Amino acid sequence: MSSHVEQIKSRLGIADVVQGYLKLQKAGANFRALCPFHNEKTPSFFVSPGRESWHCFGCNRGGDIFSFVMEIEGLEFPEALKILASRAGVELKPVSSQYRSERSRLLSLLENAKMFYESNLKNNDTVISYLKSRGLKGETAKAFGIGFAPDGWRNLHDFLKAKGFSGEEMEKAGMALQPQTSSAAADKSQKYYDRFRSRIMFPLNNSSGQIVGFSGRIFSIANNLEIESPSGLGDSISKPVVAKYINTPQTILYDKSRTLYGFDKAKMEIRKKDACVLMEGQMDVIMAHQAGFANTVAISGTALTEEHLRIIKRLTNNLIMAFDSDEAGFRASKRGIDMALAEGFEVKAAEVPLGGSGKDPADIIKENPDEWKKAVENSEHIISFYLRNLSDRKEIERMILPYIALLPSDMEKAHWVKKTAEKLSISEEPIWGEVKKIKLSPAAGMPSPQPPAAKAGKTRMRLLEDRLLGFILWQKDSEDGELKEEIEKISKEHNFDPDKVSASSGGAEEKLVFEAELFYNETEDLKGELDKLNLEFKKEKTRNRLEELGERIRGTESSQNEEKLKDYMDEFHILTKKLTDLSRSDR
Repeated sequence: MSSHVEQIKSRLGIADVVQGYLKLQKAGANFRALCPFHNEKTPSFFVSPGRESWHCFGCNRGGDIFSFVMEIEGLEFPEALKILASRAGVELKPVSSQYRSERSRLLSLLENAKMFYESNLKNNDTVISYLKSRGLKGETAKAFGIGFAPDGWRNLHDFLKAKGFSGEEMEKAGMALQPQTSSAAADKSQKYYDRFRSRIMFPLNNSSGQIVGFSGRIFSIANNLEIESPSGLGDSISKPVVAKYINTPQTILYDKSRTLYGFDKAKMEIRKKDACVLMEGQMDVIMAHQAGFANTVAISGTALTEEHLRIIKRLTNNLIMAFDSDEAGFRASKRGIDMALAEGFEVKAAEVPLGGSGKDPADIIKENPDEWKKAVENSEHIISFYLRNLSDRKEIERMILPYIALLPSDMEKAHWVKKTAEKLSISEEPIWGEVKKIKLSPAAGMPSPQPPAAKAGKTRMRLLEDRLLGFILWQKDSEDGELKEEIEKISKEHNFDPDKVSASSGGAEEKLVFEAELFYNETEDLKGELDKLNLEFKKEKTRNRLEELGERIRGTESSQNEEKLKDYMDEFHILTKKLTDLSRSDR
């Protein structure tokens, strides 16, 4: 196992792995970004290519490429190992089934389900003709893993059972159901049946490209019955399914509040273009990618959530939302816009000219890709979009002023207050008055600002000690003989043992070294900086001891213990002189 880890690390750089998820900014020899694991406005997440590690000084998380992928994907180590091995081109030896986690088993089950659906699509000319009529090309269908769930109750069930998967596992993965009839218990071997029947199947992937669920588009109503049970398990009432799409339910793999359709394929282009286009349906995303708009994603089976926005924000602060300019379109995305503005996004609207025609954006892209390109390129700030499309004063007050109140920048607010005043031909003062009255609350669909997590305070002496210790750990193997000699002298002076620091620092060695590197990496005179740091630490240590002695002297005076009082007074005078000497040496 360790050889695999070493091979992967030798082929994959930490910055290359992390920038697949986050937008990194150069910071000297390192990189920085907004932390994906907690909310922040100032970047405290740093990546060190030289040390092949990452650390966030805000939430105190850190590690290597494996810990990063495990954290950001919510994976166990074997799964992170598999993902990074594939990316690095390292072949892993097969793991015995007895050691495979439940999560790994379910991932394999879904991969087999995808192959089953793809195989059935190839043999169904009717479905293929339909997809072609929607403008879908064969290579695009293959790239997105589109398949077909055939008629019948147990087609997938029997296929997966032959592959060694149990009915319980199929149910846990969201691919099988149990009939809600009393007679079902009488026949245990027949109690599971397929969730998806006669539906076009769209795999739902996590950001690493692993299949975590499916979305099925209805193809034949006759073969999709809401509560009808398989034959042989008793009669029940049957009703046509009205849902155009059904998705895998919440499972240990699939969390609809965190899953964005197409994100695994879009993330590099989102970072490259510094913008994410958000749409509503799978076909919309697929056709957009096919037409060259690969920075496009969609939500699946739920409304836009704060988790969706945080995932996007790892790569860009620019969000383009595509919707119709009619009244329904105005309101359809309102809650998502509220949240995006509150999260600090620059939100723009791409006006899709559907005009109640019954067409999807996918149809527009198929018929005229240039029209879609123009809509995206001409997208405008959401407030500007509403100002242009609304004329009624009350509508403007109701729809636009809350957005202005959500803007984090006072300069931005001033800009849009001015524009709104010009639109209404009134002065800015009453608009400012109304904006200030607006209270942002979760009940209104606008998240309240979260107070920053309380941080344990550190004394100046502790901060200096950590800084000094981090410096020593960072440079303990320096090839500069003079610097190394100074490190050994200071370590002995303060009883620091760099080789045993992990135990004494509570596992904070990684953070201490990283911090030292960030502070001093660009410094030419490292020995000079170390001496200054050591001097400040000794001065602060002396001050702290003097304060402690002052308290003890006052307590001893009241107890009239003259011998102890003399000892304290002698030490106090010695340290006072020492502090004076240290201060002079600093001049």
